[in-house]
Order: sequence, then C-alpha cells, then structure tokens
Amino acid sequence: MPKLRLPVVPAFGGNLKQVAAVGIGLLIVLIAGFAIWRMGARQAQLEVRIEREAADSTRYAATIELVRSLQARQDTIQQKIEVIRSVDTRRYVWPHLMSEISLALPEYTWLSEVTSGEPADSLSTGPHFTIQGNAGSTPALTRFMKNLESSPYVHGVNLITTEQEVVEGRTIQRFSLEASYGPADVGAIEAIPILGLE
Repeated sequence: MPKLRLPVVPAFGGNLKQVAAVGIGLLIVLIAGFAIWRMGARQAQLEVRIEREAADSTRYAATIELVRSLQARQDTIQQKIEVIRSVDTRRYVWPHLMSEISLALPEYTWLSEVTSGEPADSLSTGPHFTIQGNAGSTPALTRFMKNLESSPYVHGVNLITTEQEVVEGRTIQRFSLEASYGPADVGAIEAIPILGLE
C-alpha cells in the first residue's frame, strides 16, 4: 500500500513576524490597559485622600480658631484678675497707713493734715504722703519721727519744714514730714495664731 503524504500548512499563514507583531501589540495593549486602570485606581485613592485631608483641614481650622478665641478670652480674664488684684492690694492701704501713723503719734503731738503725693522715685511700691501737724516740743517731734521709722510699712521719713510758734502763751513746733508706704519685709511680720483656729 502506498503511503500518503499530506502537505504541511504553516500555522498562521506561515508568517512568524506577523505573529510576533500581533503578540507584542496585544502585550502593549494589555500593559497600557493595566497602567490606565492602575492610574485610575491611584487617582481615586488620591481623591479620597484629598477629600479626607480637606475635611481634616476644615476641622483643624475650626479647632485652631476655637483655641485662639479661648486664649483671647483667657488673656482678657487674666487682665481682669490682675486689675482686681491690684485694686484689692491697695484697698486697705490708707486705713492701714492711718493706723500706723496713729500708733506712732506720741503725747502732745497732733496732726492737722495727711495728704497723698507723687512718689519721690519710680521704684516706690506704695503711696507717698505728707504729714502736717504740731508738736508740744522738739523731743515730741523727734519721737514721732522715730516711731514712724520703726514701722515696717513706713519708709523714708524726712522732715520738710519745722518752725516754732507761740499759741496762747505756749511754744509749739509746726512741722511737715514726708514719707512713703510700702510692704513690710517678711521677717518683720509676726504671725500670731487666732485662738480656736489652731
């Protein structure tokens, strides 16, 4: 029996270059499609992130504005507290000063006027004041000045003027003093407990 020979037909028309070109084109299309899909997904992620960060930025801006308004309110409250403290610390200055002057006043000495004045220097923490009065003698005036100087709250006692005058047959000393009031040193104040509160 004779053998039959069939003709060999090359695949794809026998053109290997065309097959390679189609394969490369298909690969390029697949790679381009994947890159476009990947860029779309990345863009979607970026858009979500931008929206989230914009929302965070808006929230943070509102929080920052709230913090600033609270700080401004705190500064205003602090200024008001400082004003109240300064008023409160000066509230009893003059009654306390009058008490110190009256404790320092010896016998045969009386006052005619106590006036407030400008402090002699800018470092003064309390009011500057002038005392005018009469003393029965020079020793009484000297004792008054020493008593004032011994007060922990009265500083810089200076005699401004003094003159002798005869009133109803008696010689008196008319005087004018100046001094300033200030806080006492901590060591000069003695704390005494109140009974029942120990």
